[in-house]
Amino acid sequence: MTRLALVGALAALAVGGWAAPAKAAPWCGAVAPADRPQAVAGPFVHVVYAIPADGEDRSAAFAPQIADDTAQIEAWWLTQDSTRTPRFDVTPFSCGLQADVTAIRLPLGGAQLAPVASRYQQVALGVSGAGVGSSFGKYLVYYDGPVEEPDICGQAGGRQDSGPDYAVIYVTACAGIPTVDVAAHEFLHSLSALPAGAPHACGFSPGHPCDSTVDILYPYTSGQPLSELILDVGRDDYYGHAGAWFDVQDSSWLKHVGDQAVLSTAITGPGSVETFQPGPACAATCAVEWDRGSVVQLGAIPGPGQRLVRWGGACAGSGSCSVKLDAAVSVTALFAQARFRLSLSVGGKGIVRSAPAGLTCRVRCSAAFTSFQAVRLHAAANKGWRFKRWSGACATTKLTCSVPMTKAASVRASFVRRAA
Repeated sequence: MTRLALVGALAALAVGGWAAPAKAAPWCGAVAPADRPQAVAGPFVHVVYAIPADGEDRSAAFAPQIADDTAQIEAWWLTQDSTRTPRFDVTPFSCGLQADVTAIRLPLGGAQLAPVASRYQQVALGVSGAGVGSSFGKYLVYYDGPVEEPDICGQAGGRQDSGPDYAVIYVTACAGIPTVDVAAHEFLHSLSALPAGAPHACGFSPGHPCDSTVDILYPYTSGQPLSELILDVGRDDYYGHAGAWFDVQDSSWLKHVGDQAVLSTAITGPGSVETFQPGPACAATCAVEWDRGSVVQLGAIPGPGQRLVRWGGACAGSGSCSVKLDAAVSVTALFAQARFRLSLSVGGKGIVRSAPAGLTCRVRCSAAFTSFQAVRLHAAANKGWRFKRWSGACATTKLTCSVPMTKAASVRASFVRRAA
């Protein structure tokens, strides 16, 4: 058995260190100083390696184990619930998608961060201050620095429906305890487990259940393998229960396995499409899986000097676009140069005016107009003259013609003398 964890606003797991269980997949990636672009769609779980201001950067040595922890948690979760798994933030490497690990040097030194009374808050503030703190994110932070209480393995706090929230694993504490156990335990706390109303909450530690020592959220750990631990023993406290209190199984940070809907986006022209929720940006043609039933808000990002002409497919117009993914959905986006020039020449005696305003032409003139918005030209002959025809981008003998402005265009208006 291990020593008692902290209780209160933060939940903690007591006793442990850095142990290396069998790896789930070889690591071929690299840590980065910032969060890379999203490769998953929806609220995400991002991993961080953090050190004090005066700490030694051992991220290259720790990153493989950190990535392996996420792979083990994902595999273990599926053994507990085949319909859910944590949505870990991944990025593509030469060997495929692996955990996106961000390395952060915190502003405070190791001695300042060692006391447990303030360590969690200062680590979380330091990570957030480094720009890692999306409202859609839950963060597993592996803190590699000195600690004054070697029996406190990690701490976490979290909300049910928002972020950022931080689950901190103290890798220099708790010798012999697998960090994957600590990470899974603290991650559940970041999802707001144990919720109020759970029947088996420990009297001395309300953030933990006390009905079984093999529950992953039990307040003590003796270092048994993750495979021997259970996600909510009896399914009556925090996961998959029938009670009226919050159920972690409903968390937005869990991917719905086997119940995904594909959002396909096709882009024409210089621009990209992004989502308000975290998700891959699309610059050409892409297909992204979302949990079925998700409502996804799309934003058009025109290139320099470009504009969104219109949406197509499940969206229309040129304003905002929101789609509900009850099934597969397709969306198109057309971008074009923001304005095209219309050049006009007049033969004979007459005047040509444009709508919208911009051209009043008697001989030769030009003006730029919004792309893909038709410009109407109207010809009026002088006394003794008559309008004959349009040529160029217009080809009609009517007094009015319409130029679609899908590209730069030239038009000529011809007037001739009336017969005596």
